[in-house]
Order: sequence, then structure tokens, then C-alpha cells
Amino acid sequence: MFIQTKEILEASESAFLGFSANRTLLKPAQRLFIYPFAYLRVGFGDFTKPMTIWSITSFTLLIIITLLSSGLDMSNEIYLTSFNICMLGALLLITFSTPSSYAFYGATEASVSTIVAIFDQNNIQKEEHIELLKDNIDRVEKRIEARVKFYKWIIASFWGLYFILVNLELRFASLSKKPIENDFLQNAFDDFLYVAFITALALLAMACYKRASDMLIANLQYACVEKKARLTG
Repeated sequence: MFIQTKEILEASESAFLGFSANRTLLKPAQRLFIYPFAYLRVGFGDFTKPMTIWSITSFTLLIIITLLSSGLDMSNEIYLTSFNICMLGALLLITFSTPSSYAFYGATEASVSTIVAIFDQNNIQKEEHIELLKDNIDRVEKRIEARVKFYKWIIASFWGLYFILVNLELRFASLSKKPIENDFLQNAFDDFLYVAFITALALLAMACYKRASDMLIANLQYACVEKKARLTG
């Protein structure tokens, strides 16, 4: 079952990312150099989907309000008020959308059917096999959570080290009893912006990785449910 789980996971990853699930000579190179970028791309697309919908909705409402304001001689105050209401209204709708619009983590009928076919190829044909596979998938999910926590610790440690270095620089500057020059403050501010930018990229990559992992695990879990339903049906 361990070998089957590993093969199912590898094939499911390939299908999830839009590649062939069959083993080829290029598969190890693809998994090393291409899959990570495709994985983050999938996670980024799902992570930014609400913002994309909100942007499109807000832009559409902006065009409508602009057309109405030109035809009705709307004042600037009413125009700005209407625009802000539409922006906040669209944001409210996206924020509190119903669970059916986001709870499946990108699992679709086609993706679940593809993974069920992968189960068939790996001879998963009994209910006990499904239960054992679900247990292994749960262990994989815990391993993913552990890696995400490790990323968080790296980011937190990076910031902790940065603040320690800044405090040491300030301490040495105060011990020298020399006035702090503008160049020193400017360099410190530039360093802060650089660290903040790197941190934002790291947090975005971590969020995309977590979102893509949730989508993959959800597809596997729903496929297990679908396969079990077919066996018992």
C-alpha cells in the first residue's frame, strides 16, 4: 500500500498540474525543474481568484457608474460615494460568498474522475484498500502541514535575526557618541523595505504552496469517496 500510495500521489500530482500521469524518462527532470513552478502557479491562481473576481466586478461597476454619471450629470460627490459603495459591496459579496463556491478547493468532477482512473490503474478495488489509502493521504497531509510550519519558522527567524542586527547597529551607534547621520537612517530604511519585500514574496509563495497542497489533497480525498461510492453502489 505504501508503494501504491506513492505511485498514486505522483500520478495525481502530474494530472493535477496538467501533465501526463504516465511515467516517462523526462518525468524526474520535470518533477525537479518544472513541477515546483507549475505547483506555485496553480496555488497562486486559486489564492488570487477572489481578488480577480472583485477587481473585474469593481471595474465593471466603475464603467456603469461612469456611463450613468455622464448621462445624468452626476456630481463628483455622488459619483465618488456611489463608486465606494459599489467597491465595498462587491468586496462584501466576495468575502462572504457561500461555502459551495470555495469549499471544494479546486476539486472538479473531471479532476476527481481522473484520480479515480489512477486508482483503477493501481488496482485499488476494495473498500479496505480505500481506507488504507485515506490513512496514508492523511499522513501526507500532516507532512505538508509540518513543512508549511517550518516555512513559517524560517520567516519568523529571519525577522528575528534582522531585528537583532538592527538593534546591534543602533547600540554601536549610540556607544560611539556620534550623531546619527541621515545616510545611516536612509540605509536602514532601505534595508527594511528590502526585507519587507522579500518577506512578502516568501509569504505569498508559502500561501500559494499551501493552497495548491490543499487542492491536491482535496482531489485525492474526494476521489476516495467517489471510488468507495462506486464500490458500494
